Amino acid sequence: MNFKLIIKKILFKLGLNVEKISSSEDLNYFISQFKKNYKYTELIRVGANNDGGYLLPDILNENFYCFSAGVGNISKFEKQLSENYNIKSFMIDASIDSLPENDKNFFFIKKFLGSKTYGKYICLEDWVSQSIKNDQNHKILQMDIEGSEYEVLTFESAESLSQFSLMIIEFHGLQNLSSRNFLRMISANFQKIFCNFSICHVHPNNVSGLYDIKNIKIPSCIEVTFIKNDLLSDIKKVKNINLPHLLDQKTSEQKKDIRMPEIWWKN
Repeated sequence: MNFKLIIKKILFKLGLNVEKISSSEDLNYFISQFKKNYKYTELIRVGANNDGGYLLPDILNENFYCFSAGVGNISKFEKQLSENYNIKSFMIDASIDSLPENDKNFFFIKKFLGSKTYGKYICLEDWVSQSIKNDQNHKILQMDIEGSEYEVLTFESAESLSQFSLMIIEFHGLQNLSSRNFLRMISANFQKIFCNFSICHVHPNNVSGLYDIKNIKIPSCIEVTFIKNDLLSDIKKVKNINLPHLLDQKTSEQKKDIRMPEIWWKN
């Protein structure tokens, strides 16, 4: 009799799921790859104070488009792109009926970003194609979709992602790195990104907590800025950085800030 299977079935009926635990070796390797692909660059801040503002390299101009998934009640990032650089922003979020503010460079559809196009969902490749056809101008992807980023990144190819020059992605639920299946999935997503991109900034969202997994400090939610590797030669590098960056701000003013553990980024 398979007692492990019996226990799993009993726990499943109780609404509990037993998963295999990540090994220290696999977890350390994932973080080492994160640090290996971190490049120290000069950054600017675009968007709102606190929530809704992001750090990215100073390479913006009117030859960019922005694609923002997960708008919510803040569009200050896209507003500053419009006012300072005349950048058009294509924005989607099925959880709202209209944008929090209007702008001549805003284009909104009431949909969720997903792994395929059907009903209220649209996949990334279709969204870009329907918005700008085959326009080859630079593109920014800003994605804060509350955990659905993994579905999107798993489905999209490295080639599809490579059409973007910059990506700002919020990764949720990193306390689940303790699960072997989650770690394997997110590792595959990051390796796909690293085919064409490097990390140039990371900032923990202080609304979520900080976890200790196998003696490694892991923020539950992080905002990561990626730059396409072929643009690295066009931006100014710096020898050393410190996190939080001088331009970083707490996501929530009411909560204590979370400092990104050095194991993730310090060379």
